[in-house]
Amino acid sequence: MNYFRQNRQLVIFFAAIALSALLIGCTADRSASKWGKRLKYDGSTLFYTSSITEAKARELGDYLMELGFFQEDNPGSVQITKEGDTYQFRMVVKEDSGLDKEFLTAVALFSAHISNDIFEGQNLETHLCDDRFKTIEIVTFQIAEEGELQ
Repeated sequence: MNYFRQNRQLVIFFAAIALSALLIGCTADRSASKWGKRLKYDGSTLFYTSSITEAKARELGDYLMELGFFQEDNPGSVQITKEGDTYQFRMVVKEDSGLDKEFLTAVALFSAHISNDIFEGQNLETHLCDDRFKTIEIVTFQIAEEGELQ
C-alpha cells in the first residue's frame, strides 16, 4: 500500500494508459446531443449532462488529458453525469476488450482517483459502455480506511 501512496502519479498514469487502449469513440449521429454537451480533446470527446457544470466537465477533461487517457492516435468517448448523489463516469470500450479481473481492478483504481482528485471523494461508479453509451458493466470501488486492507 505504501508503494501506491508514494508512487501515486505513476500508478494513475499507467492505469490511464492501460484503459485508454480499450477506449473507442461512440457512434456519431444526430442524436449525440442526447448524451449531453461535448468537449473535444485531441480527437476524443467528453460529453457532460445538465447535472454537471461545464467547469467540472472541463476539469475532468483536462485531468484525463494530463494523464494521457485521451490520446490523439486512439480517440475515444466518455461521458460524465450524476444520478442522485452518485457520479457516473461512462466510457465507451471495445466490446471484445475481455473484462477480466485485472482490467476491472485497473478501472476501479482509476475511478477511485477520479473520485478523489476531481469530485472531492464523492460516490463515483464507472460504466463500461458500448458505442451508444449502453452499459455493459458497472465498476465500483471502496476506499479503505487507514490501516485497513480491502
